[in-house]
Formats: sequence, C-alpha cells, structure tokens
Amino acid sequence: MDPEGIETSLPIHCSLVGRLEGAELDREITACLENPVVSAVLDAVESYALILNEQRQILAANAALFRALAAEDPTCFRGLRPGEVFKCVHVEEGPEGCGTSNACTRCGALLTILAAQQQDGPTEGECLLGSSQDGKWNAREFWVRATPLKIYGHDFLVLIMRDISSQKRREALEQIFLHDLMNTLQGLRNWSELLQSPTSDRLDAARKIMSITDCLTEEVQAQRLLLQAERGELSVTPQDLFVADLFEELRITVLNHQCSAQRELKIQPPAPGLRILSDGRLLHRILLNMVINALEATPSGGSVGVRVEREDGGHRFTVHNPGCIPPHIASRIFLRSFSTKGPRGRGLGTYSMKLLGENILGGEVGFSSTPEQGTQFYFRLPDPG
Repeated sequence: MDPEGIETSLPIHCSLVGRLEGAELDREITACLENPVVSAVLDAVESYALILNEQRQILAANAALFRALAAEDPTCFRGLRPGEVFKCVHVEEGPEGCGTSNACTRCGALLTILAAQQQDGPTEGECLLGSSQDGKWNAREFWVRATPLKIYGHDFLVLIMRDISSQKRREALEQIFLHDLMNTLQGLRNWSELLQSPTSDRLDAARKIMSITDCLTEEVQAQRLLLQAERGELSVTPQDLFVADLFEELRITVLNHQCSAQRELKIQPPAPGLRILSDGRLLHRILLNMVINALEATPSGGSVGVRVEREDGGHRFTVHNPGCIPPHIASRIFLRSFSTKGPRGRGLGTYSMKLLGENILGGEVGFSSTPEQGTQFYFRLPDPG
C-alpha cells in the first residue's frame, strides 16, 4: 500500500537532492545527537527509528536497528540512506544511491518521506523491500511513518519502520489460502454428493474429485515448503533426476490447474538421457510456479513454452509467454505481498521462485520482458560444486 493521499509514483528528479559530506554532515549529526528530544524519541521507540536530514541521510538510529542488523559501531550508518542500510537490491541502480533509481519511484518508504517533507506533517505508508546480503535474497514488509522534526533551525525527519512481514504473511494465509481451501472443500463436497446420485456419471465424478484433491495437495505442499524455507528449516535432498521425467510430471500437474484451460503448454523435449543432480520436489515447485504464472498471463488460445539448455557450469530452465511486464511492475515482481492480480493475488508465486531457487538451491532466478520478445522467466541451476 502506498502512502495515503499521495501519488503512487513520482518523477525521478523529485528525489535527486545530493548528499551532505564532511563538516556539513558532522554539524547536523552533532545538532541531532545533542538534542534531548532526539534521545527521548530513539529510546522510546521499540521499532526501528531513524533520524534523517533533508537529503534523507541517517544522522542517528536507535538500538533496535543496531541489534537487528548486528551493527557493533553506532556510527556505521551515519550519512547513509535507509535502503543502503537494509541492503535494498536497487541501491546501485540510481545516480545517487537509495531513492534515485527508476524502481525507487514506487518505493513506499521514499514516498512516505517525500510526502512528510512536502506536507510538513506526519505521513504513513507501507514499504515492500527486496534485499540481498551475503548471497542471500530476502523480501520484507514494513509499516513506515515519517514525522518532521525541527531542531536548532535544521529540518529533520523521524522515520519509524516496523517490520510487519509476519503479519502480511499471516494475512495472505488467512484471507486468500484459507478462502481458496474452503472453495476447494466445497467442490469436493459437491462432487461427492453427485456420486450418490443413481443417474450420475460416477467415473467422471471420481476423476473430478481426484483432480481437486491433487490441486489441494499441491497447494498445501507449496505453503509448507514456503514456510519451512522462510524459517530456515527446509533441508535439500539431492537426487539424480532425468529431466524428461521432471517435465512429464510438470505437464501432468499443470493439467489439473484451471489456468491451463484453452492454453497450450509446449514443452521442448530435453536432450536424450539428460540428467541433473538436484532436489526434485523443489525444482518441480519452482518450474510449476513459473509455468502457472505464465499461463495466467497468457490470453485464451495462447501458448507457453518450456525448455532447458546447457550453459557453462550449469543448466538454464526457461519458461516463455507472449505477454510483456510493464516496467513499474517488473521492479517489484519478486517482492512478497506484491501481486499483479489485485486483491485476490497472494504475491507468493514469483517470491517463492526466488526464495527456493536462490537461497535454497543456490541458483539464479530472473526474467527478461519486452513487447517484441515476450516474457521469459529463467532458473539457472549450477552444477554441483
């Protein structure tokens, strides 16, 4: 959710304000730290609390932030911007770091900060953040509140960030998954009742029940894998896999999904006898999410292609659909809780690809998308070390 009452994006020049350095920055830090109001604010807030200057640089932060980021030196954040402290994946893309890339134009934290500065009053919003640190990709959600604070003639800003990742995960589980579960159980009941009718096609009803049960099992397994991965409890069991068998299992699973209706899945046969070493259930889940997302983005009568190619040091699995992802969506495509499907979307499909593919299997998940070439999601699985 973007901050209430302000635009959901902004021209990039709005956030290009330069940075203070050297003596200028030191003077603001001193003015900030010597003020008792600042100390009281930082001590009173249990969430992450940061004091920013007009250039959105951090002058001071509270102990909660230091603990969360395992920072031993209390001065290590000074002069940085929030996205640089949280290792946002977009900090290197803009000319002035955090807040200056094209992806930043829809950052909930940046929009909240700019709104507070422009309106000279407190503003709230939510921020979806993708971060990368020590080779691990992560997605988090924050509630943010920015409040102007004037000290000794300086215009500062108090930025409060509360991690609501667990809350958003629970909301997705309760509002969407449980809703879908109830619909599925109702479908099972309806077909079971039909089995009791003497005039029913019992074989067809039994097939429908099996299909619904398979879909329900897949969904429960997907949720279980995701929760285990997020908790760091998911173990990897490498197996010697025939890619042809993997693709056939993928084809059969997709047939049970409604998104496959009136859309064609074209799986390019792999090289004869092609084998890889990986965890079959995780690789299946990653490819299944890629295919389902592609089918859902494909109009009726269209097709989705799947193939695998050998690359130096590994294999590259690719799923192609004819659509194009708009730039304002592309920058947030892997964020948890972000969905292109409106309120009915969970925003977990692409997120789980990234989480399982990179953090658990040690590969690389990405995509390319143009109006001419369509959209290709890929998973590059390296050879065992």
